[in-house]
Amino acid sequence: MRPWWRSSLSAAAVLAAAASQAPNYRVSYRLRVVGRTGGDTAVLASGIVAGPPETKLRLSLRVRGAELHGLFETLPEPDTVGLAALLFGRRQAGRSRRELPVWEEDSYRRWIRLPWGGTARLYPFGPAGRGAPASAAPRPLWVEITVDREFAAGETRASEEVTIADSAVGFDAQAVIPPRRVTVRMSLVRADTASSPRAVDLVPEASGRRVSFVLGGEASEFDVTLERPEPPRSGRDSALAVDADVVCLRVVVSGGSGHAQVRCGRLNNVAHRLALVGGDTLVATFAWPVVR
Repeated sequence: MRPWWRSSLSAAAVLAAAASQAPNYRVSYRLRVVGRTGGDTAVLASGIVAGPPETKLRLSLRVRGAELHGLFETLPEPDTVGLAALLFGRRQAGRSRRELPVWEEDSYRRWIRLPWGGTARLYPFGPAGRGAPASAAPRPLWVEITVDREFAAGETRASEEVTIADSAVGFDAQAVIPPRRVTVRMSLVRADTASSPRAVDLVPEASGRRVSFVLGGEASEFDVTLERPEPPRSGRDSALAVDADVVCLRVVVSGGSGHAQVRCGRLNNVAHRLALVGGDTLVATFAWPVVR
């Protein structure tokens, strides 16, 4: 399944080198999924992803009999921006003798240069959904991607917003930013008693911190560090950076000889539990640090 760009947008196999650009701006991807029925068109879904200059866009689109996943990134210049994409498609090609669905998969790279504020049009399943049996052909649709920027002072945090207008379309857009710093909030729990929470800022793959807790009149100390997760085993997952916002907390009892406890998670303020030797539990959440 080969995605199609509008003919006025050139596709290149080699990405152009990004020119230097001061990082005092916020990049945005504005998205519209447009479908055609007869001579009429309608917006089936929309979204916007924005963040600091290094923000990439992970896009997913699903319709009956087909799906597309892509990772987009910008290569900025003063007056123009390069939009590079790695796309993975999956389409139902028919059925086997046992009436099981048969799928075909493919992957492609695309690249286009636009003026800031310009719009690229992507036909994820080909113009008019051609190339598939009529019974399995997806609805004719395309994705409009507008890349823009606005200047901002200081550090900016990514934001995401998605609106689905047609329930027959599965659509998602996410910001992809490998964290440079992470705020880790931790509490030590024993039965139904918890210590006062501690919050520390950690840098992945850097030196850690020693954290102390007082619980039941006893003091406990732990050496904590932050690591990157193991690379995904799937080439598709690796290319789409599915673990870009995942970090792993490594916890060792200070002065102890026990093995390190490791727990991984996304920066979404969801509590993760690490069972410690002796029956205690360390509860940790990962979050983006406060904007400075």
